[in-house]
Amino acid sequence: MSLLLKKGGLLNPSTGNIDVLDVLITDSIIQKIAPDIADEEALVIEAKDKLVVPGLVDVHVHFRQPGQEYKEDIHTGSQAAAAGGFTTVIAEPNTSPPVDTPARLRRLLKIAREQSLINFYSKAAISKKMEGRKLVDVKALKEAGAVAISDDGHPVPGKELMRNALIKGAEYGILVNPHCEESELYRQKMLNKFGEQHPLFQQEPYTSEDEFVRRDIELAEKTGAPIHISHVSLAQSVKEIAQAKKRGVRVTAEATPQHFLLTEEMGEEIGTNAKVNPPLRSQADVEAVKQGLADGTIDIIASDHAPHSPEEKNLPWEKAPFGIIGLETTLGLVLTYLVRPGILTLKQAIEKMTILPAQIFGLDQVGIGSLTPGKKANVTIIDPEKKWKVNVNKFYSKGRNCPFDGWELQGKAVMTIVGGKIVMKEEF
Repeated sequence: MSLLLKKGGLLNPSTGNIDVLDVLITDSIIQKIAPDIADEEALVIEAKDKLVVPGLVDVHVHFRQPGQEYKEDIHTGSQAAAAGGFTTVIAEPNTSPPVDTPARLRRLLKIAREQSLINFYSKAAISKKMEGRKLVDVKALKEAGAVAISDDGHPVPGKELMRNALIKGAEYGILVNPHCEESELYRQKMLNKFGEQHPLFQQEPYTSEDEFVRRDIELAEKTGAPIHISHVSLAQSVKEIAQAKKRGVRVTAEATPQHFLLTEEMGEEIGTNAKVNPPLRSQADVEAVKQGLADGTIDIIASDHAPHSPEEKNLPWEKAPFGIIGLETTLGLVLTYLVRPGILTLKQAIEKMTILPAQIFGLDQVGIGSLTPGKKANVTIIDPEKKWKVNVNKFYSKGRNCPFDGWELQGKAVMTIVGGKIVMKEEF
């Protein structure tokens, strides 16, 4: 069946202007983009006063399968993604067991082909069992389909292991994507190795982000390898990345809504649904992250969608797990709090959620992140004026750990098309 999207507003990538055009999709492919297309056999979708953009891309999600399906699984995670306008996601490897072998990765991708409503990709671990001791078989994981390597919530503890990961990443053309803040595993390793005299234990927990960012950038600079820094949250980290880019280091970075909207004080008021790693920071850090997004130091926006059960998040702060859900709120938060106040232009915001993440992770090579005739039809239709209230009880995700519950937003995805198939539609 053909789809004909009529009179939608398409963002002109060269000018940033909105052009009113039609989009014809046939057999999962974008056939034509032009004014006044006619096709009597196509299903017509009136998109007047709506934005028609490339399908949104989120490069940092946790779908918990295998091993923790009670928190989320690939099907419910993909439903949440589609509801938020995302046609493509890249999952973190911290499943149970972690994605650290080609066989595990192939099994995961097979499940996704059977159960996901959207395009699903996965990272693989940097170290075996994500323990920071021994490098995975980077070449074999790349061949099995990994689009990046990351130990997710754990920074790589040793410089030599991180250096070797970057060397192998560059050799086999796979992006190295480290976590930028300490973890309990990392602190325990340092305690076991050096004791409490190590400098780490002379400072407050979870204040090491900029040190890891600096170390990993220096290693990337020495090896010439590309590196992508997840969920930047500190002003000093933004500064380190900006300086590295000026030196020509091949570094890119991402920010999440929680780190450009919420402060530590707000988190204390919200409770454990705002417990994240990296943690929420000061107002000055929030402003620095927004400035980094505006000036291009921070390249893209990701959700770090990390569902947990209500029982887990209702534990005392010290015992509750890190993480919040974000797939169903990210677009609305970006449009409401970055685009409407003029911090980002609409063009910048859409680029940071479509073509730029696709380019950084190499997905543009398969046509993801852009609206181009001849390519797969991954399309998001957005109503920029739609006002709505965040209600976690209406989410598709199994998670309810959302610090934005009850917020009033303006701007929402109303249709998500993946490979020419409508996977989410709201009345419009």
